[in-house]
Amino acid sequence: MEKWVKSDILYKGKVVSLRVGEVSLDNGLHTKREVVEHSEGVAIVPILGESILFVEQFRIAIGRNIIEIPAGRIEKGETPEEGALRELEEEVGYRAESLIEKAAYYSSVGYTNEKVHVFIARDLKKTKSMPEPDEKITIKKIPIKRVREMLSKSKFEDSKTIIGLREFFC
Repeated sequence: MEKWVKSDILYKGKVVSLRVGEVSLDNGLHTKREVVEHSEGVAIVPILGESILFVEQFRIAIGRNIIEIPAGRIEKGETPEEGALRELEEEVGYRAESLIEKAAYYSSVGYTNEKVHVFIARDLKKTKSMPEPDEKITIKKIPIKRVREMLSKSKFEDSKTIIGLREFFC
């Protein structure tokens, strides 16, 4: 097991913080660690009839548009379910009558503590999308049969999307 000997927050932003410091290992050695601290998040696979709703948006980290399932951070005081319902409505403009948590996973344990809860949303009722002012989202409705083909041919590149779809098809 590792234990922090000392650590400092070098950066604290709106979404993430960067903790850097020294840890003590079981064998007595000391080494440095860098951890991106992030609140928990949600990812939703919204089923609308015989289709799945996706969002396409530009992601600066990869420098291009990518197709993903709707997702976002859990706000302070929210449960994962409340966060999933809010994000679904904000991003794609639907409210789910049925919401089932299928998985929860750590996105990359080597450098971040971010945990993502994956939900399947069904019985969707149209409302109004309300994306954040800095989100430019295009909603994509893709037939389930086509999604299955795309998944089997590794056409999705986003981890939460791949995990969410695999949970849906299992």
